[in-house]
Amino acid sequence: MAAVDGGMATDDVTRSLRALDARLVGDVILEGDSTWDASRKAWNLAVDQQPLAIILPESAADVVATVQLAAEHGLAIAFNAGGHNAGTIGWDDPTLLLKTERMRGIQIDPARRTARVEAGVLAKPLALAAAEHDLAFLSGTSADVGVAGYALGGGLSWLGRRHGLACNSIVAAEVVLADGRPVRADRDTEPDLFWAIRGGGGNVAAVTALEFELVPLKEVYAGAMFWPIERAAEVLTAWRGWIDDLADTCQSLGRMLQLPDAPFLPEHLRGRSFVLVEAAIIGSEAEAVDLLRPIRALEPEFDSFTMMPPSDLSLVNMDPEEPLPYDGDGTLLDAFTPEAIDRLVEAFVGSPLLHVEVRQLGGALAASSPDHGVLDAIEQPFVLFTFGLAFDPEMLIAVEDHAQRILEAMAPWDSGRRYLNFTETRVDPRTIYPEATFDRLLAVKQRYDPNDMFRANHPVRRFEELAG
Repeated sequence: MAAVDGGMATDDVTRSLRALDARLVGDVILEGDSTWDASRKAWNLAVDQQPLAIILPESAADVVATVQLAAEHGLAIAFNAGGHNAGTIGWDDPTLLLKTERMRGIQIDPARRTARVEAGVLAKPLALAAAEHDLAFLSGTSADVGVAGYALGGGLSWLGRRHGLACNSIVAAEVVLADGRPVRADRDTEPDLFWAIRGGGGNVAAVTALEFELVPLKEVYAGAMFWPIERAAEVLTAWRGWIDDLADTCQSLGRMLQLPDAPFLPEHLRGRSFVLVEAAIIGSEAEAVDLLRPIRALEPEFDSFTMMPPSDLSLVNMDPEEPLPYDGDGTLLDAFTPEAIDRLVEAFVGSPLLHVEVRQLGGALAASSPDHGVLDAIEQPFVLFTFGLAFDPEMLIAVEDHAQRILEAMAPWDSGRRYLNFTETRVDPRTIYPEATFDRLLAVKQRYDPNDMFRANHPVRRFEELAG
């Protein structure tokens, strides 16, 4: 197998890529093409993706042809759909960027309560398609995150404490192996591959479609309450006490925001700073109102809670819907004590960071099962994530520094474990997976992808190899 040396395509590889372009329904974009710079962008505009070429497939057959070419020339393949969490992808090896954004097919089977989605489907279209049948996908806070990447990396949804991780709602995966063979993996066919796909981040095969179980759900009571950030310690302490006895029908988080005067924000929030409590509650409106009474007694300045279809849950967190440059990081916490709250407030308020949240886990998210994938469960009770916007190099340096200050402030309560989708800096992958789980994942990777063709966010390699 001939390998490409360095970052530039040889004449032979360039010819092969141009020939591939002629064969695909989709497109191949090379450096120098008019759409090169626009096409290589990730959702995080601060990430500088440096592929050898960009492939925009429109079918599984396009992906097969791309993998076959990569195998022939010894190229790696990295993945983007929504383009989130791309900052940890390495570009030292000659790499094709496979952007599946044109593969947007969705099929809902109401009788089986399942959805088959192609690899470029985003969260909002799937949520809307499921809602037509009073069903819900276990989607997270962002409307435009790619469903495949979100689920392959775990998938913490607004319904997670009741229904578990999105990766474990996958019932089948259609993939292309490193040798170019398309296969369908499920519990009975290619079970080791199926295990590795669910929570392994997409490093063992090129996913072309996933099939998910859906949840029967017509409405939830959800929203956010806002207080001036000067009340941050008070409100977060009250929220922390409130969640101790919550049923798994409630998913909630405590959050601080320092908002820019930006057009993607509601006018009454622009340029202001707040502490928030956000939640989604499965049940009747009367039950939810009663449950929230202790938090509402703190007299929020704004209160957006209302009954809504699950397809509107992406509105609760007010995530921006357009790409932005930012930096951030996250970790799993063993506890969130009053002292931790004080330290978090002190580290965040007045910093260049936009956002920090602490999300309650537990419930079904912590429930282990032999039927689950790589990410079986999360035993820690809280996950933290923080980020800030970075429109120039100086801002990026400041945000990077303060994101790490947040993690340092939380060190006494840090479990030492990471959640893949909230980890945007390169770490030892054994902090994402327990060591025995990582060893099994590495063995599956070596079996199905012995030449390490597939690169999706955090690489499945020994950290000493990554550092080298």
